[in-house]
Amino acid sequence: MKKDILNKRIEKAYWLWLEISKKDTKRIQKIKNLIDQKLKGPRFNIHLTLIGPYLKLGENDIKLIKKISKKIEKFKIQLVKYDFTNKKYTSLYIKVKKSKKLSLVRKKFFKTNYLKQYSKYQPHISLYYGETDTKLKKKIISKLPKLNKTVTIDKLSISDVNEKINKWKIIRRIKLSEKAN
Repeated sequence: MKKDILNKRIEKAYWLWLEISKKDTKRIQKIKNLIDQKLKGPRFNIHLTLIGPYLKLGENDIKLIKKISKKIEKFKIQLVKYDFTNKKYTSLYIKVKKSKKLSLVRKKFFKTNYLKQYSKYQPHISLYYGETDTKLKKKIISKLPKLNKTVTIDKLSISDVNEKINKWKIIRRIKLSEKAN
């Protein structure tokens, strides 16, 4: 029974997202807008999911997340390529390199109150949620602009996710430290 819960997709929960600098987000948003012209997916903020789900978040949980976040310096992630799957929430995305830095940042939140699930972490920036034809996705990818090699992560956000009604709402944003690496 418990293993079923751990493998089942949770539709209503909180997630920690990494957010990209304003300048880098603008470029990725333009790419997402090109895709949305063809595929009409739901609206959501550009982000890289870090960890979750959290079934509930109390004030102490939020304080702990803030405390951990304040000790993290902004950093760069490497964009690998456009990619897609036949799953709704990884339908079309930018594959992100699973770097040592990204893994270390994620590990800092392992002691928080999230529900540990048995799925391999595959960092990505979603561009479209939905189900559509593979041929069409390949055609769209072929027309997308070349990706920048890196983008800067400068914020962590706590997002209230309700997939039943396609709603993703950021409830807290925490700026990462400016200190030089």
